[in-house]
Amino acid sequence: MAALVGGAVGILSGLLGIGGGVLIVPFLYLLLALPGWSGLEAHPEHHAALAHATSLALIVPTALSGVLAYTRRGLMDASSLLPLGLGAGGAALIGSAVAPLLPAVLLQVAFGVFLLFMALRLSIPGRTGAGVGGTDSRTGRLPWAVGLTGGGVVGFLSALLGVGGGVVAIPILLKWVRVGIERVAAASLGVIVCAALAGTIGYGVGGLGVEGLPRGALGFVHLPLLFAMLPGAVLAAPLGARWNDLLPASTLRRLFALLLLLMGIRLLWVYLPVLLAGFSPGLSQG
Repeated sequence: MAALVGGAVGILSGLLGIGGGVLIVPFLYLLLALPGWSGLEAHPEHHAALAHATSLALIVPTALSGVLAYTRRGLMDASSLLPLGLGAGGAALIGSAVAPLLPAVLLQVAFGVFLLFMALRLSIPGRTGAGVGGTDSRTGRLPWAVGLTGGGVVGFLSALLGVGGGVVAIPILLKWVRVGIERVAAASLGVIVCAALAGTIGYGVGGLGVEGLPRGALGFVHLPLLFAMLPGAVLAAPLGARWNDLLPASTLRRLFALLLLLMGIRLLWVYLPVLLAGFSPGLSQG
């Protein structure tokens, strides 16, 4: 099952320019919630950290495989994405450190609302070309202040939620950097590599010496699951990148919007009732 999930993650990563955490994290949650079936014994308070850390660790080679595939096609301009990458990496380290201190349910609901908003924006024709910041018309490069800020948002949310950050990077690249729709998947994967690598390091170091983790865990990263999903993810990412080349720009835009919409609906469907239930005792007492 882990190998099949890894292959699906690779195709999704290469096709849409995301890390694949939207598939990895729910799968890991399922395994951790059923220890009698999966054999993964871990304290419940560590389930989120284990799922997010292992997801980020898998996203690093998966996204890197997609980056290499796009580079061979001449669609990757690494120099113009340097500010975004540095901002994403630094913020991901911070996010992995503060994640255990924040209410996860509230973050999931807020992120779901954000995804629905961005799906609406991307689905409206002509709304992706203009935005705050953008590349300098004389140099064709992204200003450092804009890049560090945008990358920081990507990296911080990536570490908090255990996703590569493509769902955040894609709107930023389209509206701030004004990357062409045919190149946005490649650019997104470049930012994802920086965010996921920094987040993995943060979770790995932060989980050292923590009790209640399953066997095979290095910090919060579960190595057996990582290695089971890795081959399929890396090998399938170039296939997704090739499919990306065959699709017209309008189709890619619809796929991006649909992906964000489905993710946002899922997050709200699962976590909004939990969040409201958490408020109900205080309301009833008042």
